[in-house]
Amino acid sequence: MPNIYDVEFVNLAQLGPYHEVECHVVVYPYSRKVSSSSINIYPYEEYIQDVLAQQRSAYARLQSHFNEIFGLSLGLLIALIFWALKPEELFSIESIVSVFGAYIVGKELWDDLDRALVEISKNWPIRYRDSYYQYVLEKHTTLTAYSAWAKEKRYGKAMILPIKVDFIKQSNSQTVRMLFDARDFKRSGNAQEVHILSIHVDPAVQDAFEAGFMFGVKLSLNCRGFWGITRHLELFQSLSEGELGCLDEHETWVPRTVFYRQTFSAGRVKYFMRQGVIAGCTLIDCSRQVFSPCSDSQQDSDPNQ
Repeated sequence: MPNIYDVEFVNLAQLGPYHEVECHVVVYPYSRKVSSSSINIYPYEEYIQDVLAQQRSAYARLQSHFNEIFGLSLGLLIALIFWALKPEELFSIESIVSVFGAYIVGKELWDDLDRALVEISKNWPIRYRDSYYQYVLEKHTTLTAYSAWAKEKRYGKAMILPIKVDFIKQSNSQTVRMLFDARDFKRSGNAQEVHILSIHVDPAVQDAFEAGFMFGVKLSLNCRGFWGITRHLELFQSLSEGELGCLDEHETWVPRTVFYRQTFSAGRVKYFMRQGVIAGCTLIDCSRQVFSPCSDSQQDSDPNQ
């Protein structure tokens, strides 16, 4: 199927020491004859369309409750002020209305505060980030097990779904963000390869697509620690017009390298500790694919592949 590109995790044993694995994939065609409407990423595009159409799906929208927590905290603060200054009026109508009003205002105020924290800290070593994921996998059921079994028959190998996902379709590119529970890799048995997604390209623009595109990957290997702190090893590499490489810290393309970043996070707060470029490292293996940028001659000349 020359217009279908399967993306898989291989060497699953290397992922064993980690608690979570994040994989972000971006596809960007260089030809102006190809737009994102000519590219579909399955199965996530279908799942998210079902959610947006309020149909039953494997995923549901991830709800944030930070605004409610902030509103409750502000209401509690007002109640404590009444208790400290006018304890006899703590349960008066005026007090109850004030506490309830503080809760409502706090919920609305949080949205503005949340956006301000993201914008202010975006260039700091410690940043308050937007949430990466908008959708969460529904609980497993018996039918889910049957579906997974059928998918293995369809793709010829096990397929796993991320526990959280986000799908971004822009005019010229598509991005999928996936968060996997590493225990799901162990549940796949002794398999060393699992299917995670397929990229379908309209056959009418196949030649224009293969003439040049970027397939970019971010892989984050996460280890959870004490006090809700998670350690991340983030790896970045792209395939661009048949060449593997990455952008360094100065946003300069460096062939045959992987960009790495070591970070720590607690909730949506993230500390960027160090970063750099690793030479002679291969994160993306395209040797088994059929598209033209990875020809046999290129594979033979690269022992790392």
